[in-house]
Amino acid sequence: MFKPHFLLRLAAVFALAGIGWLAFRSGLSLRELAWDTAVFSFIPEAFGWTWNEWVTSAAVDRGITLTEKAIGVLSLLLAVFLAGRKKATSGFLLCTIPFFALLLIRPLLFWKEHFYQIGALLELGMQTLAPVLFVWYLARSDHFMTQSGGRSGHKFWWCVSATVAVTFIGHGMYAIGFHPVPAHFVFMTQAGLGVGEDAARRLLVTVGVLDFLAAALLLLPWKKAWLVGLAWVIPWAILTTFARLWSYGGFVGFDTLLSQWLPQMVVRLPHILLPLALFFLARAQVQGEVSGSGGFSRHA
Repeated sequence: MFKPHFLLRLAAVFALAGIGWLAFRSGLSLRELAWDTAVFSFIPEAFGWTWNEWVTSAAVDRGITLTEKAIGVLSLLLAVFLAGRKKATSGFLLCTIPFFALLLIRPLLFWKEHFYQIGALLELGMQTLAPVLFVWYLARSDHFMTQSGGRSGHKFWWCVSATVAVTFIGHGMYAIGFHPVPAHFVFMTQAGLGVGEDAARRLLVTVGVLDFLAAALLLLPWKKAWLVGLAWVIPWAILTTFARLWSYGGFVGFDTLLSQWLPQMVVRLPHILLPLALFFLARAQVQGEVSGSGGFSRHA
């Protein structure tokens, strides 16, 4: 059986590796923020520049590119660091605080890019919070992870479950058409299942409803409810994660696949790994209740 804490580690590592890869190769859309007059007009004014000088400056453009690449390198380094980290010291925790603040840049830019649609923000929940959850686990494991059935352990795993739930709520909001259905949703459904556009759109509505039902079950405090919700979440997460490769692999060049769609797959691996961690935890606890064996060991 896979160990939940090992799956948490993998989710954190892949999330950071994917974010780092995307930031280094493709950027983080920082220009959309830096060139937004409503947000950044005070900066060129402070230096006595006109807005036209700011947005056409080669030095500013290079600075944005270097900032994005620096965030990418830092993400990759933290991924390597967390891959072998056994516990979180106080110094380590202090060092991660400013970096996790940087992690918020990506979802906030994505949210802005999608006209502040709440679904866009929620959809990046697992990708953004997987590293935070794993560091939280490392920081508190000696105190409350020995028995996950304890009060603190239950709170932690419920937060993991809630993170999975909000991500699928975000996905469901697009699938049912609460927000405009993204073209790539329709394309990947067509390419992955071999159906027409109308059928793909109807199928997405069904998918969205199931996303909401699964999310509702994951927000409940009962592990049996989690298992029912995860029966939908895990296979759909596998399908949507790897769809980035098989849907676009035959339509784009190798460089585009390497710089865009492969890291898009990697950054979504937490969509599979966090639900799997919950599944093995919940199954062990339910089986323990049936057999009378009690809690779930951190090392089980």
